[in-house]
Amino acid sequence: MAAGWGLLRQIAAGAAAVLMVCAVPGAASAHEEAEDPPATYGYDPKAQTVTGSSSMLSGPELTEGDPYRSTLAGSDPVYFRVALDARSNAYVSAVAVPESGGELTALHSLQVSIMDAEGASCDRQSQGFANGFAQPLAVSAIRTIEAADGETEAKCQEAGTYYVAISRSSRGADAAPWQLDLRVDVEAPLKKAGAGGPSDAAPDTKPAKPTGAPASVEGGTGFALAAPVPSGTATSGISAGQSRFYRVPVGWGQRLTVAAELAASRKGSYVASALSVSVYNPARMHADTAVSGYRGEAATADVEDLPAVAYKNRSARQRTDAAMRFPGWYYVKVTASPELATTWGKDPLKLTVRLTVDGTARNQPAYAGDPGIFHLPGANPSPTPKAPSAAEDTGNGGMKPLAIGAFGTGTLLLAVAGARVARARRTS
Repeated sequence: MAAGWGLLRQIAAGAAAVLMVCAVPGAASAHEEAEDPPATYGYDPKAQTVTGSSSMLSGPELTEGDPYRSTLAGSDPVYFRVALDARSNAYVSAVAVPESGGELTALHSLQVSIMDAEGASCDRQSQGFANGFAQPLAVSAIRTIEAADGETEAKCQEAGTYYVAISRSSRGADAAPWQLDLRVDVEAPLKKAGAGGPSDAAPDTKPAKPTGAPASVEGGTGFALAAPVPSGTATSGISAGQSRFYRVPVGWGQRLTVAAELAASRKGSYVASALSVSVYNPARMHADTAVSGYRGEAATADVEDLPAVAYKNRSARQRTDAAMRFPGWYYVKVTASPELATTWGKDPLKLTVRLTVDGTARNQPAYAGDPGIFHLPGANPSPTPKAPSAAEDTGNGGMKPLAIGAFGTGTLLLAVAGARVARARRTS
């Protein structure tokens, strides 16, 4: 009998050890977070590191749907290659991550260009640091397949190798390298040409605020680590100089509105551009940004003028409308100015983020091929194989499979222990 109970204690200890091993990633990360400062930007854990070339023809190839990391130093462009077909629209996104604490303005910008095999420009997009300080900055360039009009021949329509140039304008700015987060995403053509999907205008009435109870959701540190907000309202803390990322699914015909609020604290000197909130589409194209000042009273930055998601939006002249061109995960970046530290220090201020999706999702238009990241996620926010690979791993439920697996393993070991004890009783 004593031997049986001894055996049970040994195997129970082994089960506890398995539970400890399974819990190590969470426990270790919690310990590290307690000792180490938070990372300024979170990359996809599966991102490959690539080095851009100074020569257009010798740049490394970027594969559709795969995450990459790179570096941009100096004012000279770096080049990459992409292989594209003659049917699909392609989106090349680059997120610049300057060193925190730097003073950057709208004159300091990131440029992303796509060129064909002959060096002709397909598209060039750029954006500067409008808020006057370093923060993650995303820019996307597009290779668009256009319908022939019989008059002029569209450029960049052939299948083959295309070249991507990424550069920066640093007029008098610091020469510290910028880290890069890179992706290439491809949008399949429509099954039926001209079937542009819902063209309804956004509702005239202002959408109601989320009715679900606010959830404590720590925003992610990058696009790939953006946190979903199941209830529509997330509360957490944000420190001066930090950026936090959230994501929300938006379907055809639905409209997104966003509000970010800094809670009241002790009074202090007014900080312009203290809080900014930016919206990006699934291809990381910038849609709109709202900014609010702060002096210690509750302050809110709202993005309320986005149109409903529609295929026809891509022909709009305004960038805000053109970005709302397909369904999928939309991203929200909330940034607190480093100037807040002068009065309020490094302690986090309370942040509330409200993500409202208004309207009923439509089922069309249909793509003639894999929609990749351009589809409305279901109730279970599992991305398709071509979606950001780390997105699901970093949600609030990211540790649930691990915890369930650990519990199951421990239960199995204890069950085995019980069986052995029973046998020991019978044979003693």
